[in-house]
Amino acid sequence: MCENLLVRHNFPIWMKIILGLSLATCLSTIARADDASTTPTEKELYDECSEFSMAGIHDCLRKKRDESQKVLAQAETRMNTVMSRWDVDDQFIATAKSNFIKDKQEFLKYREVHCNFMRSLGGPVIGIGLDARLYTCVAKLNYRRAKLLEDVFPDLPSK
Repeated sequence: MCENLLVRHNFPIWMKIILGLSLATCLSTIARADDASTTPTEKELYDECSEFSMAGIHDCLRKKRDESQKVLAQAETRMNTVMSRWDVDDQFIATAKSNFIKDKQEFLKYREVHCNFMRSLGGPVIGIGLDARLYTCVAKLNYRRAKLLEDVFPDLPSK
């Protein structure tokens, strides 16, 4: 449709180039905004709960953590399903599944260590505040990992 508009109106080539570059810039900005919305930052997670009292923030962030764990579990289940239907020899599927199990175990170790580090950066903050740091960190990493797994699905053609 846009191409027909440019052809019909006989715009000069320099204007077509500028319009094309502008369109490309807009589309990449939209794509980045979409990626950002699927993997919220710790600040965004905290801001979503900031309307509550401190105890309410704690509960809200705990729910965010729990929601992110469900999203991650769904992505991991889907990853196993996609690998099972992958159009390669069974030996490659078995190797991928074995490595995926190791990958999940290492992610859990990393998440625990990293989020405990982030929690410790709260310094003298009381327990609820430290837990809030921990919950937002766990949720952020869960959403990020789920997104990384989902990005792989299209690369594994089905049988």
